[in-house]
Amino acid sequence: MRRWLEMFASRQLPRRIALDAGMHALAGLADLLPRMKQRMRTCRLLEDVEYARHGGVVLRLDVLQPVHPGPHPVLIYFHGGGFAIGSKRTHRALAAAYAAQGYLVFNVDYRLAPEHPFPAALQDACAAWLWAADHAQAYGGDVARMGLCGESAGANLALAVTLACCTPRPEPFAAPLFERGLRPALALLYCGFLQASHPERYRRTDVSTFAAGIARDAALSYLGKFASQPQAAQALADPLCVLEAMTLAPGLPPLFIAAGLADPVLADSQRLERTLQRLDSPFTAHYYPGETHAFHVMFWREQAMRCWRDSFAFLQQHLPPQV
Repeated sequence: MRRWLEMFASRQLPRRIALDAGMHALAGLADLLPRMKQRMRTCRLLEDVEYARHGGVVLRLDVLQPVHPGPHPVLIYFHGGGFAIGSKRTHRALAAAYAAQGYLVFNVDYRLAPEHPFPAALQDACAAWLWAADHAQAYGGDVARMGLCGESAGANLALAVTLACCTPRPEPFAAPLFERGLRPALALLYCGFLQASHPERYRRTDVSTFAAGIARDAALSYLGKFASQPQAAQALADPLCVLEAMTLAPGLPPLFIAAGLADPVLADSQRLERTLQRLDSPFTAHYYPGETHAFHVMFWREQAMRCWRDSFAFLQQHLPPQV
C-alpha cells in the first residue's frame, strides 16, 4: 500500500497504479504455482540487497543463487514497465527461470519515472552492473561470465548498459563501465522498447489508441519535455538510435532478440536486427506469430514456452552453466 500511495503522490496516472497493483498481485499468485515452487527449490533467495544509493534513496536487488556449487555464470535482470511501474518482485518468476537453469541472477529494482526521470533508471542499471562486477564472486558467480537481460523498458536498459560497457561514452554514469573493461558475455532483449523518444511514431493504423497512449505516457514520464526532441544528453534513452548511427561495429557481444509479431514495439526489434546485420555484429532474432507485448511472461502459452526454449538454447551456446 505504501508503494501505491507514493506512486499517487508522485503523480502517477491512476491506470498505471492499478496496473502496477495487478502485476504485484499476480506475482504473489505465481508463487503458489507448482512450477514456481519447483524453481525456487533450486536456488536461494536473498532479498533486498543494497547495491547503491542516490540522494538518500536506497537501491536494492534480489539475489537468486543456485543451490549447487559454483562458480555460476551471472545474469543481471532489468524488469519492464515503461520505466514507471513494475519491480523485481513482479518479475521474480522470470529471474527464477534463469536461476533454475544454473545462473546466479541479480534481479534489479531501479528508480521509476516520473518521480525519477531519465537518466535515473539508467544510472541505476549502470550502478548495478558495477556492483555485480565487485560482488558476484561473493555469491558464487563468475565475474568473467556476466550477461544482461530484460524485457520492454528493461531491454532498453540492458542494451544501453551493453553499449556503455563496449563503447566509450561521455555520460558520467556510463563512462566508468567502459573504463572498467568488463564486457558482457551476452544480452537477452525481449520485446524491446529500444527507443523511448518520439512516441508519435506509434500513431499508426496497426497500433491501437490504447497502446499508442501507453507509449506516449512512457516517453513523457521518462523524458519529459525531451520526449519528442531528445538532445545529446538523452542519447542513451534511445540505445537503438545510438547503434543505428554507427558506421563501424562496436564490438558488442551476441544479442538475443525476441518479439511477438503483434507487438506494437515490434519495429524496434526489427530495426535492431537490421542494424546488427549491417554492422556484422553477432545476434540471433526470433519472432513469434500472433503474440503481443511481453507474451513470454505467460508461461502456459505454447509460443512463450518456445521463446524460453530459444533463449535457453542461446544461453547454452554463449554462456553455458557449469555442469
